[in-house]
Amino acid sequence: MDVITDDRVKKTLESLSSTERGRIQGYIDLFVKNKFLLRGKYLKKLKNSLWELRPGNIRVLFGIVDQNMVIVNIFKKKTQKTPKQEIKIAENRLRERKI
Repeated sequence: MDVITDDRVKKTLESLSSTERGRIQGYIDLFVKNKFLLRGKYLKKLKNSLWELRPGNIRVLFGIVDQNMVIVNIFKKKTQKTPKQEIKIAENRLRERKI
C-alpha cells in the first residue's frame, strides 16, 4: 500500500512542528502496517469511504483509492466532534482522486 498525500495537505504539514509531523508519520506507518485492524483510539470511520487517524489533537482524513491510502485533509482538533466543513473538504478531495 502506497501513501499518497494531496498537495494541499502538504502545505498544512509544513506549517506543523517537527514533533507533530513525526507523530502523524508514526500513525500513518501504523495504519499501513495494521490497516483497518487498528482500534478506535487510533482510527475512526467517518463516512462510507472516509476514515480518520487520530494522532493527538491532529486529525488525518483519508480514503482508499486503488489500494492506496490517499490523505486528503489534516487539521488540528478544536472541538469534540469532527467539523462538518473539514469532512466536506475531505470528501470533495477524495472524489477528485477517484475520477
